[in-house]
Amino acid sequence: MSTYLVPVDFSKTADHAAKYAARLSFAMTNAKIILLNAYYVSEYESILPTPDMLITTDDRIADEISNRLAALEKLKTKLLEINPQAEVEVYLTRDTILRSVIDRVNREEIELIIIGSNGKKAKDESDIGSNAIKISKSSPVPVLVVPPKADYQSIRKAVLACDFKKVKEVIPIRALKNILSKHALELLVLNIHSGDNIDQNEEHFLHDMLKDFSPAYHYSDHPDTIKGIVTFAKNEGAQLIIALPKKYSFFESLLHESVSQKLTIKSHVPVLLLKD
Repeated sequence: MSTYLVPVDFSKTADHAAKYAARLSFAMTNAKIILLNAYYVSEYESILPTPDMLITTDDRIADEISNRLAALEKLKTKLLEINPQAEVEVYLTRDTILRSVIDRVNREEIELIIIGSNGKKAKDESDIGSNAIKISKSSPVPVLVVPPKADYQSIRKAVLACDFKKVKEVIPIRALKNILSKHALELLVLNIHSGDNIDQNEEHFLHDMLKDFSPAYHYSDHPDTIKGIVTFAKNEGAQLIIALPKKYSFFESLLHESVSQKLTIKSHVPVLLLKD
């Protein structure tokens, strides 16, 4: 079974990601989507009034839980209209979003976490969108970040962006092969630092590592790394960008919110953050 975990907070951003997950699940004969909502009330919130001078009483908490469960069921219905064959589970937790996601991943075999990314005009719309990078940093499974303008397309071509440096340490080959073996993808490997001297040993190692997938190799010397990747993906008609947020990788900078936000905002396709 292919299981997708989709954190939602009932924003347009999160709903868009959930619907993307439902369309993505069509490609799988046995798919499960978990809609996770985290309702965390801190100790301070339970004793201090809100800005509206309301106290978070047990009755208010119970009402909020009831409303959230109803909203989850409503979203579940929408997803089943998109893919009636999928299994959709609603899951409400009383912990923080980060802890809730990691706890669920540790208790069940999750193939992919799918998160909506906030756009330029909605930076504060979704708490989950603003926490996408924190979740990506902590998640032991791949995270797919869906930009607000990324409409679902059958994934036929993917761009793997790397810098041909410290390939053995940087490329999460097990996770990469797991993704590529499940999807018939045309893989385009983009060296985004082609102006630098390329270590021939590293290049040969990468070619050998990916030989089973027959990728095409491309080179870019665009002065703006993010723009170079996005432009290349668009020109090539790719439906996915694969990023490697790991030590030594140039994509390590993606773990800093400002850079990652640029990529997910500028990208017209989802960005897969892949780690071993």
